Amino acid sequence: MNEAALVVIVAAAAWIVWTGALMAARPEKALDLLRMTASTQRINLTEQGLRLTGGLALMVRSPAARTPDIFWWSGVFIVFSSIALIIVPLRWHAGYANWWADRLPLAAVRGIGPVTVAAAVALVYAAL
Repeated sequence: MNEAALVVIVAAAAWIVWTGALMAARPEKALDLLRMTASTQRINLTEQGLRLTGGLALMVRSPAARTPDIFWWSGVFIVFSSIALIIVPLRWHAGYANWWADRLPLAAVRGIGPVTVAAAVALVYAAL
């Protein structure tokens, strides 16, 4: 189970690296994707199901991680926030995503991209 959790964490980190690279290279496209967040029930449930899986993987992997407490509590937060985002009305979640997409300057999105990639690399390092 611990090894399966590591695979999920590495896959999530790969997705985060892709997202960070997109933010750095094409911030307008990244904001367009943010606007799609929770745009339909299918997208919302897929997104939250994947987040929930990642959160559970952090919790399962926490005893073997370099930072067990951070993994455990991050996983708990992700699991509960994913459940909350499944329960709240879809228009609230979509509205929040659009609110941010309309306000984040392209330069800020571009600048956050490399930080996102570095965080993903740190996640994998801490999971090993």
